[in-house]
Amino acid sequence: MLKLIHASKIYHDSGVQALRDVNLHVAAGDYVSITGASGSGKSTLMHILGLLDTLSAGQYLLGGADVSCLPPHTLARLRSEQIGFIFQGFRLLPGMTALENVALPLTLQGIPRTERLERAEQALARVGLSERTTHRPDQLSGGQQQRVAIARAVVTKPRVVLADEPTAGLDPEAAEDVLSLLDGLHHAGHTIVLITHDRAAALRAARRLYLESGVLSGG
Repeated sequence: MLKLIHASKIYHDSGVQALRDVNLHVAAGDYVSITGASGSGKSTLMHILGLLDTLSAGQYLLGGADVSCLPPHTLARLRSEQIGFIFQGFRLLPGMTALENVALPLTLQGIPRTERLERAEQALARVGLSERTTHRPDQLSGGQQQRVAIARAVVTKPRVVLADEPTAGLDPEAAEDVLSLLDGLHHAGHTIVLITHDRAAALRAARRLYLESGVLSGG
């Protein structure tokens, strides 16, 4: 599914080496957590896996295809079709309803309106928000906003879901709800990579890895 081979990332403007000879294999259906201190390279790794950034050296295979040197427009298409993102700050559009936010990735893919709204409704039902389809983000709690973000991440039926600190800033009950939803996605067959500083959240994953100064370790 996802494979990094001797992957390194250097930011030449600052001279910072964020990833150092990283080897990672995430199989279809895996649930992997990656933890590490601030500045350890977690965000860089997330951006590489999500096709938001490119490697300085090494290879990245997505679904068996080498995507290391593809042009930006091809990466953007693959990102839209194959990667589902759950961000720490939700990143919902404030002027749109929950339904419209979830349907947005399908709009960008050119899916007909009737189909995308139906799929968005199904995704919201999956995260327990059938009664909140017409609510805007400012009418939802933080936990509900993150559930909308989860619905948006899976509505495109991506190869992999990347969750970047999805429980940060949430109260314990809302955080537990989000982690339970990730558990459910995993049990339903989704491939999940969870990047978190929260050890308790990391322990929910089937495999737990650790980043330190750009070096990845663990089972």
